[in-house]
Order: sequence, then structure tokens, then C-alpha cells
Amino acid sequence: MCSVPFGRLVLVIFLLISTGFSNLYAQSITPNTLNNGGGTVANMDWNMGESISIANFSTANYFLNTGVLQPLTTVVTAINEYGPAVYGNQITIGPNPTTNLVHFKGNFTQSGKLSIQVIDSKSSVILTHDAGTIISSYEKDIFMDSYPSGIFYIKVFFKPANGLAKSGIYKIIKL
Repeated sequence: MCSVPFGRLVLVIFLLISTGFSNLYAQSITPNTLNNGGGTVANMDWNMGESISIANFSTANYFLNTGVLQPLTTVVTAINEYGPAVYGNQITIGPNPTTNLVHFKGNFTQSGKLSIQVIDSKSSVILTHDAGTIISSYEKDIFMDSYPSGIFYIKVFFKPANGLAKSGIYKIIKL
């Protein structure tokens, strides 16, 4: 027998139906981060059900991460250079969230100079890594175990040999 009064159960069902299940949908954000549900409405990104799991899986063609959505608007952080919007599938960073290690992998279509910064939530640069000139791909492990739990940002600078410099920012959560 159900311990919830019948009237309350009917009210909950009514509210669920009247709020419109049809307005909920799952979203896919590049590179292949899946969220249980969410959307974007008038300068606001919202989501429900982000996983706190720390796992990643890779094959020859895919890198799957069970972690955090990268924001697509500037409402919360005022950051205009979101990494996935700037670099697309050229850069993967994970696992996210992490406890001590973030793996950076970049695949670029041309050679250029690469630099990586780790920035804390107070906008202080806590780590700078100059990778120098790279030919096409680059991998780096960033150790986070000496930093406290919280939100960090990884800023990636890439200046191709022929073309304009780009920078992109990725949100990282350290547990």
C-alpha cells in the first residue's frame, strides 16, 4: 500500500502533466557530452541530471566522458571564449569532474604554438604550461591534487603558423 495520500499523488501527476513533458528534451553538446535533460531559454542554460561520475572511455575514434557540461552562454561566468565553440572537436579534456588528474589532448590541422593556463575561481593563474611549437597533436597530464576542491578553468592558447591566434576556456570541477 502506498504511504502517499491519494489527493497528493493526483496533484503531483496533474502538475507533471500540466507543466508539459513535451518541453523537456535531452541535449548533446560538442564534444559528445550528453545530459539527461535541459535546454536554453532567453540567455539561460539549464540542465538537470548532470552526473557526478568520474569516468572516461576512449577508442581510436571517440573519447567519452561522463562529466560536466561546458556552458554555452556568458550569463554566469561572463566568459566569451568557450572552448568547444572555439576549438570544436580539436581538444578533449577529462575526466571532468576530477579528483587529481586532467588529461589534455589537442589535435590541430596545422603546426603552431600552444600554451595552457589553469585558472582558479578567483581568476588567478595558478599554472602556466608553454608547450612550444607543436606539429599536429599534443597530450599533457595536468595534476590537480595540490589544489583545493572547486571550479577551475583551463585556458588554451593556440597560434597557428599561418593564421589568427585562438583561445578557448574549459570549466573543470575538482572534487
